[in-house]
Amino acid sequence: MTTTPHSLITGTLQDWRCRFRGALSAVLAAAFATLLVACGGGGSSGTAGSSGGVGSCGADCGAALITLQDAAADFQSYTVDVVSLKLRKASGAVVETLPATARVDFAQLVSLAELISAGQIPSGDYVAATVTLDYGNASIAADDGTGGSVALKPVDTNGNALTGRIDLDVHLDNRSHLTITRARTSRLAFDFNLAVSNVVDLTSATVQVAPMIQASVVPPADLNIRVRGSLVATDTAAASYTVDVHPFHLNNGDLGQVTVHTTDTTSYEIDGVAYRGAIGLAQLATLPAGTVTAAFGTLQTSDYTFSAERVLAGSSVASNLSDRVHGEVMARNGNTLTVRGATLERRDGSFEYLRGVVTVTIADTTRVTEAGQTGNFGSGAISVGQRIAATGTVSIDTATGAATLDASSGRVRLEITPLWGLLTGALVNPLVLDLQAISGRNPQAFDFTGTGASPASDANPAAYAIDSGTLPLSGLSVGAPARVFGFVVPFGTATNSDFRALSVVSYTDLSNELVVNWANGGASGAFPGLGTGSSALNLDLGGAGLLHFLQVGPGRINLLALAAAPRIVAPVTASDSWYAIGHVRGRAIENYSSFAEFISALAGAMQGSTTALGLAADGKYDASGNLFSAQHMAVLISD
Repeated sequence: MTTTPHSLITGTLQDWRCRFRGALSAVLAAAFATLLVACGGGGSSGTAGSSGGVGSCGADCGAALITLQDAAADFQSYTVDVVSLKLRKASGAVVETLPATARVDFAQLVSLAELISAGQIPSGDYVAATVTLDYGNASIAADDGTGGSVALKPVDTNGNALTGRIDLDVHLDNRSHLTITRARTSRLAFDFNLAVSNVVDLTSATVQVAPMIQASVVPPADLNIRVRGSLVATDTAAASYTVDVHPFHLNNGDLGQVTVHTTDTTSYEIDGVAYRGAIGLAQLATLPAGTVTAAFGTLQTSDYTFSAERVLAGSSVASNLSDRVHGEVMARNGNTLTVRGATLERRDGSFEYLRGVVTVTIADTTRVTEAGQTGNFGSGAISVGQRIAATGTVSIDTATGAATLDASSGRVRLEITPLWGLLTGALVNPLVLDLQAISGRNPQAFDFTGTGASPASDANPAAYAIDSGTLPLSGLSVGAPARVFGFVVPFGTATNSDFRALSVVSYTDLSNELVVNWANGGASGAFPGLGTGSSALNLDLGGAGLLHFLQVGPGRINLLALAAAPRIVAPVTASDSWYAIGHVRGRAIENYSSFAEFISALAGAMQGSTTALGLAADGKYDASGNLFSAQHMAVLISD
């Protein structure tokens, strides 16, 4: 039997947008503070000894915003139920912040933080949280190494099937508790670090799970954030609107209210029609209260307001009259699209990941929009490699599982598509890439037939032409990798370019990742010389499993091929530092903002029979000194 650590399944052919902060690191979580409406009544009831629930604290409460994200990009789908998220004071009193079970596909929460609560929390000093996950109805899928998909059965570290709930005790950093007061807006970020705590066995189609959720009250503030909720009111004079927060697919529950600020450049798609600026906000103002919205944007750290770059509303978010499929167009034949890696959102509010092929039928009557863009787009705009959200009527053959979606009278939204490759030729427009991935998929899995104006100009992944327009190309270099975001050019029209770029990014300034796992139950001597006064972390890779690599851009360096393992040291700047120790048997996670305190705690924990199971660090690698400066790190141990 071959046991394969999950991040090796798809190798380097990943969506490197998802790895911006490190696919196996703890950094990909964010929270934000924004204008909140006054503390409201109602909310979920507390447990015994509880200090209440969100919104139930009357006047003695403070604003707290909580987000959830995932750092891993390798799973095609990782869907579990988040049953509960309780905050705990030092006294033991708790408050529930999630009034209803939320079904979440964590594989979709990469480089995008979901606001899960903006509620009012009883004042106090919160030191920990308890997160309850339910694997009883889990749906987990991974790439089978050939471009296909395999369903995985979750098991624990002893190989027993996971069929129920798991409570994780998440301790906040002693330096940075969650302090709630009436005069202060607080924030808290959770990161479900899938990759450091999941090992895939393709032979038995299982995934060994040791869930690890990290938390910080000082998370990064530069990540994209989604605010989903039902419309409360629109204020066109103030260029803003207010929503009741309903994350993921929830449509009820008291999770607080948030004011979303807009600008003249904010784009809107409302009931399938695109708008921009004040015109879009005015259209939003015509919608009734309760209309589902989703805003994508960033935190303004200077005044704690949230500004939306893009807003979806009405049936562009959800509809009880149609189904929606999200996925990549792998091939096109006339008006028939072959879509893979699809998430199906049903009109009844449920969703599922479809591991097989979905056949989408379009027509000249299909309404087509581009995410964040205005203009007229026809069905010809949909080409191979494009990520889409298609709306229509779905049918699934119960015998074969084959799915079809009739969008001939529906809609297709062209989503911003990420790709990466190695730059070849001169740094001029069009840029030419030796394409390595489209939305994390091997380009060899796509059929580019018909994409060109003639067969000779069909897209060639080995020489994929990017229309970079007037985008700055500084920092790029021939032979080096680059990330590109944008849209595939319309089907059957490619001549000089195959892809229209909205942004082009060099890997030069991005973080590196250091990842190791230890086989056969872990290694007690994984960190030689470690003591409570140590200033660095040495690695012994003698018992390393299949995960033992250093990620520099899109390339991986085999740690076992180096003369010595890198030495892990503190970062140059301590701001935005985040470290965690996960205890498998105790199902507890300890978080630290200080590298020294983290090292000291790790030394204290690595005693007796305790073994190290895995490590993931995000930072910068200095090859000259063989040093890795860890800005963020997570270590999983057996106790």
